[in-house]
Amino acid sequence: MEFIRQSDVIQWKNGEYKTIKENSVEDEYTYLFIDYLPPRKFSTYPKDLEDFAIGYCLGEGLIKDFSDIESIKLDGSNVLVTTKLTHNPEEDLEQDSIVQKRKGDCEHACVCRLLEYQGVNSDNAGGIRSELKTIKPNNSNLKIDATQIIKDIKHLTDEAKIWQKTAGVHVAQLKYGDEIIVREDVSRHVAVDKVIGAASKEGYDLSNSYISYSGRMPADMLIKVIRVGIPIIISNAAPASSGIDVAKTGNITVVGFVKDNRFTVFTAPERVNLKK
Repeated sequence: MEFIRQSDVIQWKNGEYKTIKENSVEDEYTYLFIDYLPPRKFSTYPKDLEDFAIGYCLGEGLIKDFSDIESIKLDGSNVLVTTKLTHNPEEDLEQDSIVQKRKGDCEHACVCRLLEYQGVNSDNAGGIRSELKTIKPNNSNLKIDATQIIKDIKHLTDEAKIWQKTAGVHVAQLKYGDEIIVREDVSRHVAVDKVIGAASKEGYDLSNSYISYSGRMPADMLIKVIRVGIPIIISNAAPASSGIDVAKTGNITVVGFVKDNRFTVFTAPERVNLKK
């Protein structure tokens, strides 16, 4: 199912205007419930939400691998994730505890902290630079050819079916050997979460995989990649300085400004065969 809406719009061009039909992507709020942690709200393209939930949990350090997940239930655009890990929410409940009730499901209490084993804080949690010392450098020996980078971005564009119809989503692609996973979403973060989650379900070795996607590369995106062990990220856009700092610490190869027959390698260039 494609979540696309068609509207009557006015198009102006060269001093003339006319009414045409235009496609737009239908985005919805998705609430992600993970064990007893507070629910998290995202604006998403409501497809492949199970992949998103898995990838989000991995990228945020809430699970170690896919086997840590006990169950995932979808209720419309709401996602309930139960893990095999042990939590004691009673220890962290505020005096006025809040209980989230969802139809036909069990009660889940909100707690005040993230899991103790969560690694590096993300942007919305604050304190990225003060936590850089906790990042473990990626020692993957994966290498890619320069010409392959150009091919990957072209394939990314060719497979971005919702983007082609609406220009309203980001697209992410994960490549593992000859296997390729492509996912789209209104959020660049969620698009990346989706390919990570899908790859984890398939049992791909993320240390020998890499991501190409549309969008900037700030620190919170690079931290996500570092956590799951992916050594290379490629984009047609630019990294932020915070992203470059994190990538250097995590020894992640960042390739940006991929367009036509050129690109820029910002960090860890040894993973790119520049002469090919």
